[in-house]
Amino acid sequence: MDSFQLGVEISLSVLLLITIFYSLYLGRALTVLRRDRSELNTLISTLQASSSQAQSGIDHLRQTTERVGRTLGRTVESGKELKAELKEMCDRAELLLGRLDRPAVSRTVAPTEGKRFSDGAVRESLTASPADKIGNVPEGKMVKKPVGKSAAERELLHALRQKQG
Repeated sequence: MDSFQLGVEISLSVLLLITIFYSLYLGRALTVLRRDRSELNTLISTLQASSSQAQSGIDHLRQTTERVGRTLGRTVESGKELKAELKEMCDRAELLLGRLDRPAVSRTVAPTEGKRFSDGAVRESLTASPADKIGNVPEGKMVKKPVGKSAAERELLHALRQKQG
């Protein structure tokens, strides 16, 4: 049994050597895993911090969006009011333009008797001709045409024509 014992001891020695080398290999692998685990923990904590920052950023963005939305709504409402005011002003300007474009009728002034007032001054009263009261221009009468328009009138006319056209 000597050779049998020797064979068993040699096999056990070989198995022991294999176990020792394998345990060294596993020890190195565990060291790497521990190092990677600490890196993984660091990575997880960094990810948690980043996600909490992102959440607070989203909340801040939501609040800012609501605030800007309210401000924009007020601005739009103000713009609508201004639009209505501008429309009303344009309508009034068109009405005035219609009055300005109508030819001016020459008025015949007929002096009447002078009247004495309490201060002793004599003032004559002026009356318009019947044609002025009706708005018709009788034949043979001169019609006053506007001599020239100021720059503001020309600009207003130009703006109104652009609006209409």
